[in-house]
Amino acid sequence: MPTIVRAGSSAEFLALVPHLLEYTPRSSLAVITFAAGRSVGALRVDLPDPSHAAGVDSVASTVIGMACKVSQTDAIAAVVYTDTRLRHAETLPHRALVEALMSRADICGLHVTHALVVGANGWDSYLAPSATGPQPLAEIAAPSELPPMPAVDGDQSAAAALPVIGPTVGKAVGRLLVDAEHLVSRSPAGRRLPIHRRTAAAALLDDLSDPPALFEAAIASESPLDAPCLAAVAFCLQRPALRDVALMQWVGDLATGDAIYRAQFAFADGGSFPEDLARPMWGEGAKPESTRLHRALTACRQVAAATPLAGRAGPLAACAWLAWATGRSTHAAAYADHAREIDPDHGLADIVATLVAHARLPEWVFERESATSPTETGSSRGCRDR
Repeated sequence: MPTIVRAGSSAEFLALVPHLLEYTPRSSLAVITFAAGRSVGALRVDLPDPSHAAGVDSVASTVIGMACKVSQTDAIAAVVYTDTRLRHAETLPHRALVEALMSRADICGLHVTHALVVGANGWDSYLAPSATGPQPLAEIAAPSELPPMPAVDGDQSAAAALPVIGPTVGKAVGRLLVDAEHLVSRSPAGRRLPIHRRTAAAALLDDLSDPPALFEAAIASESPLDAPCLAAVAFCLQRPALRDVALMQWVGDLATGDAIYRAQFAFADGGSFPEDLARPMWGEGAKPESTRLHRALTACRQVAAATPLAGRAGPLAACAWLAWATGRSTHAAAYADHAREIDPDHGLADIVATLVAHARLPEWVFERESATSPTETGSSRGCRDR
């Protein structure tokens, strides 16, 4: 059941915005969408150069266009985060952007509840500026009835940082991946492996005999993945065909993964790939279960962090796509850029970077959560027909 927190003032509202975004924005425009008085979405974009009017207008149009796509949205609140020091009401930074935003909101029938700015030395309102100058940042405090919430650390860039993986786990993952490659290629080095390493690598390859089962196990709980699972998932995410099985299964369910896996074999033999199975890759289709996508992103972030740098592009590209699928364009761009630094020709990373550059998000991002997941196929997640 959703928690309802009422912000009684602009300062209280500003305290809630980082929790809605899961980070504290910097040099950003944040827009919160509302339906019948309740927040239903949050988005962030980089602040445009205020000297370029065309860029300001473009950002305002794009943001309001995205806000209008959120189901049942009837109001928005806008917050500018800047490192600039605030002075007088007449000189509040990025006023042209906020005015362009409010103008387009009015055209679309959206009420603007707040238009605020947070600067280096205080905060203020574009709608009702303080007569005494910017208000102290210390006034930004959450409502007293706010339930305990996780701490919000860092800005939009820090939030995309990979988790820290212990050196022991990282070393074990790297060794397993190298040894598994030797066994797959039947190289002389593989035959010379010590028995304990050969046994561990063979066990990893055994897990790969049923990739959908592996992918389902990877998101079965919120517990950190162990080294064998990290290595097995990394092995798959480095291979586009298996990576796509994983992504589409996490969007759907185990049965979807089985169907994609079979379709990949048929396609390799010259058959056509079913269009309905490929649609989610482009953000089309029913809204996925958010829990599955978030767990998948968490797992892939662990995998990327544990994979040696030379082989990390595939896991990072998977992180990029999953971040995009959950509406985290800023994070998606960061993961895609990192992947392309490692492999400039990485196909999925290029695709995600292009989607983000064109402000394209999956259609399901703009849908509100329902009590019953639309991805259900009528069978249990644990049931399979293979």
